[in-house]
Amino acid sequence: MDTETVLKIIAMLDARITHSHLEEEAVDARGDEHAYYNGERDALRDIKNHLQKYMHSLQNQVENDMNRGD
Repeated sequence: MDTETVLKIIAMLDARITHSHLEEEAVDARGDEHAYYNGERDALRDIKNHLQKYMHSLQNQVENDMNRGD
């Protein structure tokens, strides 16, 4: 996957997590609704974190290749 695309996806997920209805609706929600909104937010964070780890692994690979002189 193209790194620029991954970075755009991460930015979109971050925007959705921080500037969405999720935080506002979770505050007003009760019971199952509260769990639903928290679950949605947590799922978006998990995907974002996974993609960030992928980007870090690519960065480490490039740095290792540079150190070996490749």
